[in-house]
Amino acid sequence: MGTSHDLVGEFNNVRYGLMMFTDATPKSAWDSARRAGIRKACGLIDAAIYDLELIQGSDEPVDQRAFDPDLWEYVKGIVEDEDWGKVASQVAIFVEDRVRVWAGQPKDRNGNDLVGKGLYGAAFANDSEFRLGQRQGEWEGWRMLGMGFAQAISNVDRHRIQERDDARRYALGVLGLGSLLLTQLRHEHSGHLYGD
Repeated sequence: MGTSHDLVGEFNNVRYGLMMFTDATPKSAWDSARRAGIRKACGLIDAAIYDLELIQGSDEPVDQRAFDPDLWEYVKGIVEDEDWGKVASQVAIFVEDRVRVWAGQPKDRNGNDLVGKGLYGAAFANDSEFRLGQRQGEWEGWRMLGMGFAQAISNVDRHRIQERDDARRYALGVLGLGSLLLTQLRHEHSGHLYGD
């Protein structure tokens, strides 16, 4: 994990004794402090094992039922190949394309296809038939989530290659977020999505 990892730092700082004591401090206080330190160390070791399994992958396959079926079909080959660096960009491309098609190819004022933040802003606008949620606050939340997806993920992963120690976890998180947007669109607007 490396010496700079938070868990390593926490593990190195685990105390197995008392910080303050006197001659009258009972042995049971020392025993209790030692047991508390051991419990803390064991918890940190468990967290490190979990963290390493996420980074390195595990023998367990990704549960494809957890994701939008069309999105999964589009990315399953690169997921199965564990080409984690490509998963995020392909998810961003697919989700943006699907939103654009389902929303009827919205255009900007010059007649050009909307992309990225502008696409999600228009597709999920308060007056759009494809807005998500039941109230204005929810409409805004879903719109911001879509716009954030475009800005925080799509912009990064389509314009540069990321070298990450947590590439698997990151890729599966992006896959989950993209799937969430598509799933919510299908849930709220099934039957009147263009091209579906």
